[in-house]
Amino acid sequence: MPFNRLNILLGWITFAITSFVYLSSIEPTASFWDCGEFIATAYKLEVGHPPGAPFFMILGRLFSAFVPMENAAMAINVLSALCSSFTILFLFWTITAFGRKLATLNGKMMDTGAGIAVVGSGLVGAMAYAFSDSFWFSAVEGEVYAMSSLFTAVVFWAILKWDAESDDARSDRWIIFIAYLMGLSIGVHLLNLLCIPAIALVIYMKRYSYTHKGLILTGLLSVAILGFIQSGIIPGIVKMAGGYEFFFTNTLGRGFNAGVGIFSILLVAFIVLMLMYAHSPSKKLWTISTVVIVLITLPLFFSKFMSASLLFFVALIATGLVYYTYKIQEPSRLLQVSIMCFTVIMIGYSTFAMIVIRSAANPPMDENNPENVFTLLSYLNREQYGDRPLLKGHYWMAPTVGTEDGDPVYMKAYVAKKAGKTVKTFNTAFGAHEYVAQNSGTEVIEEYIVSDDRKNTVYKYDTEFEALFPRMYSSQPNHAEAYKFWSDFKGKPTRATDSEGKRLNVPTAGENMRFFMNYQVNWMYWRYFMWNFVGRQNDHQGHGDILSGNWLSGINAIDSQRLGRQDNLPESMSSNKAMNFFYYLPFLLGIIGLIYQLVKDTKNWLIVMLLFLLTGLAIVIYLNQYPYQPRERDYAYVGSFYAFAIFIGLGVFALYDSLKNLDGKSAMRIAVAAFGTAAVIYLMELSSGDHSFSYSIVYMAALALVAMGLMKFIGSRGNSRVTGIAATLLGLIIPYVMVAGGWDDHNRAKRRTGVDIAKNYLDSCSPNSIIFTNGDNDTFPLWYVQEVEEYRTDVRVVNLSLLNTDWYADQMKRKAYESDPVPISLTEDKYRQGTRDIVLVNPKRSDLRVELKDIIKFVAEDKNTVPIRGAGNLPYFPTNKVKITLDKADLLKKGVIQESDSSRIAAEMTWNIPGNYVTKNNLLVLDLIANNNWNRDVYFAVTTGQDTYVNMDPYFELTGMAYKITPFRHEKDPNPNKLGGVDTEVMYDNVMNKFQWGNMDKEELYMDENNLRLTTNIRLQLANLADELIKEEKNDLAHDIIDKAFEVMPERNVPLNRVVLPLIEGYARVGDDEKAKAYAMRLFEINEKELEYFSTLEGKFLKRLDDELQINMYVAQRIQYMAEQYELKELGDHVKERIPLMQSLYEQAQQSIQNDGRKSGESVKF
Repeated sequence: MPFNRLNILLGWITFAITSFVYLSSIEPTASFWDCGEFIATAYKLEVGHPPGAPFFMILGRLFSAFVPMENAAMAINVLSALCSSFTILFLFWTITAFGRKLATLNGKMMDTGAGIAVVGSGLVGAMAYAFSDSFWFSAVEGEVYAMSSLFTAVVFWAILKWDAESDDARSDRWIIFIAYLMGLSIGVHLLNLLCIPAIALVIYMKRYSYTHKGLILTGLLSVAILGFIQSGIIPGIVKMAGGYEFFFTNTLGRGFNAGVGIFSILLVAFIVLMLMYAHSPSKKLWTISTVVIVLITLPLFFSKFMSASLLFFVALIATGLVYYTYKIQEPSRLLQVSIMCFTVIMIGYSTFAMIVIRSAANPPMDENNPENVFTLLSYLNREQYGDRPLLKGHYWMAPTVGTEDGDPVYMKAYVAKKAGKTVKTFNTAFGAHEYVAQNSGTEVIEEYIVSDDRKNTVYKYDTEFEALFPRMYSSQPNHAEAYKFWSDFKGKPTRATDSEGKRLNVPTAGENMRFFMNYQVNWMYWRYFMWNFVGRQNDHQGHGDILSGNWLSGINAIDSQRLGRQDNLPESMSSNKAMNFFYYLPFLLGIIGLIYQLVKDTKNWLIVMLLFLLTGLAIVIYLNQYPYQPRERDYAYVGSFYAFAIFIGLGVFALYDSLKNLDGKSAMRIAVAAFGTAAVIYLMELSSGDHSFSYSIVYMAALALVAMGLMKFIGSRGNSRVTGIAATLLGLIIPYVMVAGGWDDHNRAKRRTGVDIAKNYLDSCSPNSIIFTNGDNDTFPLWYVQEVEEYRTDVRVVNLSLLNTDWYADQMKRKAYESDPVPISLTEDKYRQGTRDIVLVNPKRSDLRVELKDIIKFVAEDKNTVPIRGAGNLPYFPTNKVKITLDKADLLKKGVIQESDSSRIAAEMTWNIPGNYVTKNNLLVLDLIANNNWNRDVYFAVTTGQDTYVNMDPYFELTGMAYKITPFRHEKDPNPNKLGGVDTEVMYDNVMNKFQWGNMDKEELYMDENNLRLTTNIRLQLANLADELIKEEKNDLAHDIIDKAFEVMPERNVPLNRVVLPLIEGYARVGDDEKAKAYAMRLFEINEKELEYFSTLEGKFLKRLDDELQINMYVAQRIQYMAEQYELKELGDHVKERIPLMQSLYEQAQQSIQNDGRKSGESVKF
């Protein structure tokens, strides 16, 4: 079969195989994190979180438009699966393109064997990437990363097509096609833009002779193009449109959108004129073009919205363009291609018009309200997420030395004016015209006003604490401690002191780089890389300990050097489905391919390596991640793993070629170099005692020599065709090992936990109620089930994080589906950005207890402020002591309480607001509660966190997955996991009759850490319900609940841990001794085995395992206590016999730590 036909056929076969795998393992509905939001926004074309993904939404809508709503999530997940399969298809053809270059170097003809080896390279490399952990994870859920990877794959493949056809007169079409894809990819994710330097390098290598100077200039030019698109086009065009809009609206008084319309017309005219000029330059066209350029830029200089630096760059680009076009006398291919590229980028980028159009329609999900150029600009710049230093900034402990003004924030406003003076501003036309109708002599003017002047909002820091390339900048206390750990912080003294007068130390440059290398590069990138190509320990999110989230090869001699013995792991660790051993095989083949291409085809090696670095290390630098990320971030680096997969594929061709180039002397040279290097590294490792690196080199060198020797042997016994097939089959071992190991922790075909738990949150609420949520996983799935499945749309979900913004508060005050507006009394101008962002609490130290409604009214008065140095005048609460007067008759009438409950109610609800200030979201929560008047039930999701409750938790009653605010005050429970009381009747009914369990109770599922975190919370709440039922002497009902807890979260899906202790004790309390004994024995055995394992580790590995050691002993002690308390003799005898041995093992572990030179903690006796 001709090579081209074989190449196409095997490419599509690869596509079919991966499609089958992805579609077989796909999640049937929405999963956690952003998936629920993306699916909901795609299904109804609503507005998701910044910076938006409109092209993903459009395609998602297309895929889900023809299926029932209950299958919409599956349809959008299928979109991700197919995008991933197409990514693999184009990766296959990319690898074969590079392989073909290797096979035809120096004018060689590619024979049949080489052709087989080339397509074999494509097959192995593409399949290895297809079954890599991070890529497979994104392939089976409705997220943007699968589609983003497809854009990267197609763009990189397209530049190789250009490379093959560059001498063709029509080859420019590939460059224009790439530019169009770049524009479209902006509407998915910006990662694709990182291909630009690699694309530039391909063009340079093809068009010019290689020099170091040329390489550097190409790099600088490509970075400039990347910067122009990322800053000049994406926000820059919108910023310029904003300048035009501001000028025409505020200066000329032409009303909203006139400036944007005129700017758009001039921009189109500019593009048309430039294309005409590039094709047929003339003085007339140049003059007209110059006039258009002047018309585009000149009004910007009369707009207050444009900064001086931006105006400088606009003027520079405009002047350069005018001069460049003036010098052109003949038709210019370069100008024509450049303008065409700019045009198609803008066409692709135009998908963001959908964001503006849909936002203007005020859909229920409308994040940031980007309905005009000013809010769109904020949306594109991701301003709600804050900023981080990159090239220069301060360290975490830097003292402030003052403030400076930030950039003002503009908003679209309808201004009521009288005699030319502003009387009042509104954010809606209706409100403004209603005001004018009631106030004669006033008129409505459309203007953009400053909603937040941001005076004195930017802190200035002591320059002694500033540095270039700052990596340790977050001042959160837990982040500061982690900085010290990862950097081995000692610091150097400064003149500054802290609040206690102690001298502050600032990190040295070496410590800063140590954190960068140890945490940001090694832990937050290299660890993920090794997950994908060496193996993975488990799916527990790791923060630097030896038990969670490390890479693991499956070669005990190597792994034990890094993480301690791995040959005697307890079942609780070895049974984790995400424990995958790849034995270095993908990594080794990738290294072989990398070295082979470097030696044989350096120019193309530079292209692949540049892509690898830009999508790996460059992202590490740009993200500048702080410790304790909320989730693992491996998905951010899949582009880097894509590039390495090319090397994996080329490794197959290297094995094939070894039969020609590998002789005894060559093998000996490789062995000497590898083993000699390992010996040197071994000696360098003696101080640390960790020989994993040197052992890895020895292992991989031996394995590589065996593989190449095997190929040499096969080659000597057969023709090149046999050798090509043998190299391919040998390489295919790798994707087989990867798919076999990864299937059980990527197969989500029967898992519905995300959606079902979301429904449980909503079913914990009464009709037409309000529930406060806080994070992604207790908000986005709820949005999905309401928006897509139309489930419990009577409940209003209020996200507390977003409630810090004015646009979200506005949306909460509108009706959504069956849910009435949220009863917030403050008007828009009282919580507008920059207004009441912070409200001080009791700065005058009043002891009065004040009605909450009166406090809200007090705060709403603009005159009620106190001066704060450096912050101006801030509003404040007159006291921290709050009350709500209770009207029993009214509560009875509204059904809030029953007649039998009236004796439990005091005359007032009273509590103290914690802290010295509240943020805007706390203020609006208190406003809502004050003005709700018990008309609607108000709940907090159990996952929102103590800091969101503003000390109201004594009035909570647990109803399932939510706490309901009630007029009943409950005494503080000694159980730290129990807040307020429990509405046992309602919660029992919810758990037994309403709640759904995502197939946890029916199937063997893969439950990753995100799912297990929620099951931990569910177990705690079910234990609280059982405890309360037992106190009410309803033992049968309590037994039902405990049975339910173990039935719906069986050990095969949700491992047993200390969280189930209250449930096990519940069995003993209700008299079910057999189940109490069985579960207690099982839990004891798990902890005993863990402690036995820990005791075999060296002290250096035990240094950070104090908590685990003490938990093992605590569980054993508590089981012993339970056995004694409830007279479980058989259990007691067993535990009593085993605990002395556990105590001995614990002390042995502590001694190992002390012998290693560091005392872990106080010895604990049990």
